[in-house]
Amino acid sequence: MHLGARSLKTGVAVTLALMTAMALGMTSPIMAGVAAAMTTRPSVQRSIHAMIQNIYGNLIGALIAVAAVIFFGDTPIVVGLSVVFVIALHLKFNLHHTLTLTMVTVIFIMSSGMSDNVAFLYEGIRRFSMICIGVISATLVNLLIFPPHYENTLYTQILTQTTQLIKWTRLLSGGTSDNRKIKQEMAELDSRKLKIENYYHWYKEERAFRKRIKSVKLRRTVIFREMIHVTQLLHHLLNELDRNENAFRLLPDGFRESLRIQLSGLMTYHERVLLKFDGKIRRKRHEEQARKDYKQSATLARLFFSHLSTEKTDEWLDLLPLISTIIDYNQHIEHLDRLVTSYQAFHQKANQMN
Repeated sequence: MHLGARSLKTGVAVTLALMTAMALGMTSPIMAGVAAAMTTRPSVQRSIHAMIQNIYGNLIGALIAVAAVIFFGDTPIVVGLSVVFVIALHLKFNLHHTLTLTMVTVIFIMSSGMSDNVAFLYEGIRRFSMICIGVISATLVNLLIFPPHYENTLYTQILTQTTQLIKWTRLLSGGTSDNRKIKQEMAELDSRKLKIENYYHWYKEERAFRKRIKSVKLRRTVIFREMIHVTQLLHHLLNELDRNENAFRLLPDGFRESLRIQLSGLMTYHERVLLKFDGKIRRKRHEEQARKDYKQSATLARLFFSHLSTEKTDEWLDLLPLISTIIDYNQHIEHLDRLVTSYQAFHQKANQMN
């Protein structure tokens, strides 16, 4: 079992909400803890947005609950109809993310059992205040205690995904892969792909308020987006190679070996660009090695169509998507390399990952 920072922060938020409610003399402060547990978010920006939406949505729910009890009573039918009305309003104003907590708030307020309208109004305000304490506590904990930094995690996930893709692409292109094992690995690669996309969106949502940091953040966001795109192209390339494995093995030995060497050089180039971004490879050394390890995409295209015209067979057309992906992969690696070079030229102090 693995407990992450978010799990620990949820516990801290619940504790803080309960202690705050008790310090203010609110009896049965359990709803403050429930609200804190339900509104913990994976990023600071989402926490602030969720806090505003939850306070707004729960205020609507509280007003409807108070009005329903004052005018119609607190019978089960009235409670049910009030919940339906709250759902309709939340869907109308696009507040569906706060809907669950708001429905709990409506039921919580309407179940006070008080017959006096004035006393019920004060009780409704008290119970709504507990919800706000929970929501604000969750946001403060996310802001002040272990605030999420998705940059390192995102880079590590991209590097891990790229390493695994390169390993299996080399094994598959060399004809030494285990088909059963690679099928299992494909599922894990797909799962990590979704995680990378989530981390990227969370990182992108993080706000930088200082002008210098904001500039660095914008450039890194562009680089991470291109890193993900290049990794996805390599993923697609591996799928194409796996799908056309038999056609690839039937290629003439000379052309197949040229294709394998070209692909291996591109993947080595890809690895070095990622390490260059982290400051682990010197720029001059990287440029020297790049000239040795890969050829231009036009060379590969000419080689493929030359063999295609010589062999006069349609079977090679099955490999056209693979060749196209390799060429696209090549172009995007070069683009990523230029982005990293430009970034490091303007932000020398921020070259390495923190």
